[in-house]
Amino acid sequence: MNQAIQVLDGCTYIHSNKALKVDFTSAGQMLACYIHGLDKEGLTTLYNTKQFEIEELIEEKLVQDKINLDGEIWLTAQEVYVY
Repeated sequence: MNQAIQVLDGCTYIHSNKALKVDFTSAGQMLACYIHGLDKEGLTTLYNTKQFEIEELIEEKLVQDKINLDGEIWLTAQEVYVY
């Protein structure tokens, strides 16, 4: 794991975004990764089975500077499945 980021345990389904939110810190900032593309149950199952892959994807997106102005990274369920 890259020590520059720390992914917090657990996730929260955000109904308004239809996405699963995974919180993480990077350089002392609290940021969020959203995963969308499935229903709540599907996203929760995906998180539980691919937690380490999600962490690696977050690190990858940070290195590629794929973070929006709100400090968010957005992933699709498909991106996580194929990683």
